[in-house]
Amino acid sequence: MKNSPVLACVKESAGHEPKWQPDSCWSLLVCAAAGISVIIAAGIGYSFGLLLPHLMEDFQATRQETAWIGTLHYASGCVLSPVGSYLTNRFSYRFTAMMGSLAGISGFLLASFSPKLWMLYITYGLLAGFGHITVISSSNLVILPYFVKWRSLGVGVVVSAPAIGTFVMTQLTQSLLNAFDWQWTVRGFSVLYLVCGLCSTLFVPLNKQREESTNNKKRQEEERTSLFRNRSFLILLASLTVVHLSYYVPNVHIVKHCAQELHIPGKKSSMLFTYFAITSAFSRCLFCKLGDLKYFNRFHLYQGGMTISGLCVLCLPLARSFGSIVAIFVVNGLMDGTMQGQISLMVLQCIGKHNVIHGWGYTMFFTGLTTAIGPPLAGLMADKLGSYAAAFYTSGAVLIAGASITSLMACVKKRQEKSETQSYSVEKLLVTEKITVL
Repeated sequence: MKNSPVLACVKESAGHEPKWQPDSCWSLLVCAAAGISVIIAAGIGYSFGLLLPHLMEDFQATRQETAWIGTLHYASGCVLSPVGSYLTNRFSYRFTAMMGSLAGISGFLLASFSPKLWMLYITYGLLAGFGHITVISSSNLVILPYFVKWRSLGVGVVVSAPAIGTFVMTQLTQSLLNAFDWQWTVRGFSVLYLVCGLCSTLFVPLNKQREESTNNKKRQEEERTSLFRNRSFLILLASLTVVHLSYYVPNVHIVKHCAQELHIPGKKSSMLFTYFAITSAFSRCLFCKLGDLKYFNRFHLYQGGMTISGLCVLCLPLARSFGSIVAIFVVNGLMDGTMQGQISLMVLQCIGKHNVIHGWGYTMFFTGLTTAIGPPLAGLMADKLGSYAAAFYTSGAVLIAGASITSLMACVKKRQEKSETQSYSVEKLLVTEKITVL
């Protein structure tokens, strides 16, 4: 009992340093807490499509105007991700996650009392959006130092949480909308963010983290300045930025598309999120582990998966029955893990563990900008043309184009290998000359 994780946490609260050990029981508790936080935060984000018709009706707004709320909820937090990265480096994962939970609670409560649509941009979009991405980022990144041998397993559990959250939260959101109105549904979201705050108390700062922060501070500053000279990271960043322009378009607009063009009621079309969530949870764990095997390359898995997702979106306008749309969402869910299951590990592989927090912050910043543009632009196209066909065709093409950018990784690796070979030849020549002189 002397060395139990609970006792260690008590000692820390009394001013004593906790003992750190990777892949321990405390690591499992942190993993569980991070998973619950992501289930709530990501699930609420994915549930906005269910709120869209209710908000349009209540505020008498267009699809484009209303879609901005959901995209700002995700995108504004991403844009402010560098702030979250600074808070994490300056304080801790626990402090940052608790700040995000507080922002979510405040944002949703204020949103539920908003009498004007533009107020939801600030409350639901900006304030709760900052809480959304801060909770998710902290929960994803806190796993990396807590696991070494079982890192892929820990990351796999957390990255599967959004899929589980999509399944759980869409059902809960639809039940709340059926029983109450959208205001009380949003107030329920604020209560769930309180749970996120309680979970974040388990993100105990670690001795090893503190020592690394002190001993390597100068080195981390140097690495941060050269972050954008890392060609592999720049290629990955460019690809993710383009992909996120269209990635959330189907999730935001599918319920309205089904109701308007296929005459499928919202209660039935909401089941699409369930099918997507089940397949996504499986694929995120699967591809997270596949990337560890020597027979697979994480970036190739990502490129192939996003290409197939783009083809799925291209097929949406051609689907004229609910069953065909279900099939498209199932395939799309199976490919979801190629990106969402590996994104933190791909960033880690490109830039290393000492710079991963800042790399993640910049990744969320740029992907957030394009996420803010994509769904509203698709809604504008649908409003102008009276159909979602052009919006879905464009989104699918953009997904495929974004995925193809990672093909440039091969050129970077060839240049690196050539540089290493030249460096080795020079070193060999110098050694030979030194031996000759002696």
